[in-house]
Amino acid sequence: MKSKKQGNVVVLVTGLLGAAKLTLEAFGYSIITEDQINAIANGVAAAAAVVAAFLNNFKEEKDAR
Repeated sequence: MKSKKQGNVVVLVTGLLGAAKLTLEAFGYSIITEDQINAIANGVAAAAAVVAAFLNNFKEEKDAR
């Protein structure tokens, strides 16, 4: 379950960055590039994978029963 929640964080961050990019471009600003969005999304996904792996290894004993 926790890995699914971590996956939602990645989608949320990517969506917010994409929305910010579109909004800024509508006003003529080109601050956020697609390469930056991809790099940030990859970083968040990597961090979420590490957190999910860490939490999976430290489940309580009653979950295994």
